[in-house]
Amino acid sequence: GLGAELPSYMIPSYFVQLERMPLAPNGKLDRKALPAPEKSLQTSAEYVAPRTEAEKTMTAVWQAVLGTSRVGITDHFFELGGDSIKSIQVAARMQQAGFKLEIRDLFKYPTIAQVLPYMKEINRTADQSEVTGEVRLTPILHGFARHQFANPHHFNQSIMLYRKEGFDAGALRKTLSKLVEQHDALRIVLRMTEQGAYSLWNRSLAEGELYSLEEADFTGHEDLGAAIEAKADEIQGGINLQEGPLFKAGLFHGKDGDHLLLVIHHTVIDGVSWRILLEDLASGYEQALKQEPIRLPLKTDSFRLWAEQLAHYANSKAMEKERVYWSGVAQTETEALPIDLDAGVSCSGTAKLSLSSGTGMIQSNCSSMSIVPITPIWMIYC
Repeated sequence: GLGAELPSYMIPSYFVQLERMPLAPNGKLDRKALPAPEKSLQTSAEYVAPRTEAEKTMTAVWQAVLGTSRVGITDHFFELGGDSIKSIQVAARMQQAGFKLEIRDLFKYPTIAQVLPYMKEINRTADQSEVTGEVRLTPILHGFARHQFANPHHFNQSIMLYRKEGFDAGALRKTLSKLVEQHDALRIVLRMTEQGAYSLWNRSLAEGELYSLEEADFTGHEDLGAAIEAKADEIQGGINLQEGPLFKAGLFHGKDGDHLLLVIHHTVIDGVSWRILLEDLASGYEQALKQEPIRLPLKTDSFRLWAEQLAHYANSKAMEKERVYWSGVAQTETEALPIDLDAGVSCSGTAKLSLSSGTGMIQSNCSSMSIVPITPIWMIYC
């Protein structure tokens, strides 16, 4: 059956029976017309209330991340709608509460009662000071620098938020200022060395424009979508890696509400980081609206420290064992898989593991491989 072939976290949380699948005019499945699972659906486990403070803390975190009103200590995380991204959010919130939770433990022990014994109290706090100065290139950024894009400045991820009630520009500016203070990596710029290579520089809070926010009133435009798209394209193409900032925003006022565009260069943002950034944006904005000082969760270890530790690990004895293993794999004779069409290009036997530079990168000599810019992420936030 399904459960025998897939791990538990990949089995759908809910099954909803339909009389017929909704179809679009072209005959394809109309995904937007599919009904959402009822919020009342719960895991099949009998509800057991939290008793200890640790259980109550984790229960509250699960409720917030999963959007569930009641969570028991025997409820299954993935049956409640959990996934890999939400597990990261749970781990991050537990860290803010003073507990270290390994994500692999949550996958292996997906109930609060099961995973609690593997949770540890945190005895150290990450450095909360402002991060400034040079930052090592990580392996993926080495690859980005080496690829020689025609336009490396336009390699962004973006999100469009919508609020029917509109956004307060003053509160928004205060929030964005707090975000670039809290998340040091948002202040990074890429500089070119005399040898023509990139280097990362984490600017201080006093170094130039750390983000930009353009405000536009489109309440009188008949074609709001076209007006927003034109302005968004202008903002998307306006990032300069050397000069910065790599974080740009656009606030577009319409007669039926406001759209907020957030654009960040992909060198300092990824899909997981957006979840954390948007949580801080929502929290900070609500505080700013109430004229309160913006207080965000404690910083975790910096990107600069991560890059340093990654380079250290790449030259460690543990990684040397990896080199031996993968060298053996590369020399193993294997039969080619059957194919329908011959593309004329083969990547077989061209990969090599390079550790001498401290980057720990996997390099390939296959000319057909390329890095494709990630399509901007578009989300609606109500």
